[in-house]
Amino acid sequence: MTDAQTLITEAQELGLFKPQAAFEVHCSNCHGRLDGRGDCPTCGLIGRGPAELERRAQTDPAGVSKLISAAIQKRKNYRPAGREKSADR
Repeated sequence: MTDAQTLITEAQELGLFKPQAAFEVHCSNCHGRLDGRGDCPTCGLIGRGPAELERRAQTDPAGVSKLISAAIQKRKNYRPAGREKSADR
């Protein structure tokens, strides 16, 4: 399993960390509905700061690694709607 700190660094490079306010219900990146923790299941945005996940990694490194790995995969697989155009245009 990949080190949690390495995954946090990669997630920061991808711009996955964007702490959300308690009243926000839609993702600022893809406008999808956020889950209860402020994370976006569509594009992988993490609604908490990296410092919070670093603290959590001290007690649950496997859980944090799984969360960040899933978010990174979602971001890499995410394609905004309407972006695909035919080569004819």
